[in-house]
Amino acid sequence: MPQEIRFCTPDGPYWFLSPLAKFPIKMSVDGGDYIFPSTEHYYQAMKFYATDIRFSTIINLENPDDARLLTKTPKYKINRRDDFDKNKFDIMERGLRAKFAQNPTAAEMLKQTGDAILIKSCPVCYKCGFGIGSGTNRIGKTLMQIRAELQR
Repeated sequence: MPQEIRFCTPDGPYWFLSPLAKFPIKMSVDGGDYIFPSTEHYYQAMKFYATDIRFSTIINLENPDDARLLTKTPKYKINRRDDFDKNKFDIMERGLRAKFAQNPTAAEMLKQTGDAILIKSCPVCYKCGFGIGSGTNRIGKTLMQIRAELQR
């Protein structure tokens, strides 16, 4: 049976797997090209149109976790893209795919995980990770799919 690799903590050896790990990605959004410091920055910024000041505020934050936390504040919970909730898992997947396509070092490290089961194991992440006792591990499954494609 393959080993499990759980990732969540910034000081852990598999932090590079996290959307919060700082691997910049260049993405086209609303007709323009933007550099996002991390996949998390991209995901959080996509809650807004590129013309919204909150979009550029998120991109310019240094810490990816600050971007995540900022979008939980009242000012950032209103007037979001109408289709964000419907497309949020696709947005995260696009960001993760860009991360490993545009950052060869990250792609090589992902391939080095072999056939391990990848689990985003955070106590508070149930939608995309594996929270305490429950969760979908959607990010881990997406990473395993990307890894399989890179290993071909």
